[in-house]
Amino acid sequence: MIKTVIFDLDGLLVDSEPVWFRVRTEMFARYGLRWTDEDQKALMGRSTQAWIDYVTEKLEGRLGPDEVKAETLAAMAQNYQAGRVALMRGARKVLEHAARRLPLGLASGSPHVLIDAALDAFGWEGFFQEVLSSDEVRRGKPAPDAYQEVLRRLRVNPDEAVVVEDSGSGIAAGKAAGAFLVAVPNKTLMPPPETLRSADLVIDSLHDLIPYLEKNS
Repeated sequence: MIKTVIFDLDGLLVDSEPVWFRVRTEMFARYGLRWTDEDQKALMGRSTQAWIDYVTEKLEGRLGPDEVKAETLAAMAQNYQAGRVALMRGARKVLEHAARRLPLGLASGSPHVLIDAALDAFGWEGFFQEVLSSDEVRRGKPAPDAYQEVLRRLRVNPDEAVVVEDSGSGIAAGKAAGAFLVAVPNKTLMPPPETLRSADLVIDSLHDLIPYLEKNS
């Protein structure tokens, strides 16, 4: 019997990946450099420090780590505040449905400032009993630390939990934490086939999660 569902945020509940891509593309273009789809895919689900290090290295010294962090987070927060980050299809409906049945968790690679911006923008503050940024744990995704910590806070065993993810690193993290892994792959930045095959259930959209929850919770 399921006792909790833990959701990722970026690319799963909110369609933020195009916004992240645009922010980084504009940053790189200022220096005559190019940010690619492969660069974006490499950072999906990763912790704040992981993407700061990656972007700083790709910029080859044109900006320092603190500048990369400050500029990126400021631009992303402005996009949330301006309503330029869209919801993924079925996100509100599935959260409303799941929250009526179970305590919910959120485990995101984003820093808390952007998690809070998303929750505020969409009025989701009341949906989640535990909200965690990967910045709070030693290792970000694909390591299981973030999901293990949310499970610890919720006092739920891994075999009683469902993790819902879209990215390859997130799928790996949820599986390593021992939870039942539901993958809703991002069609633009599709996880590697071998990673996707490791998921316990693969669905096309969040709408498809509702019948599973009705049957198992």
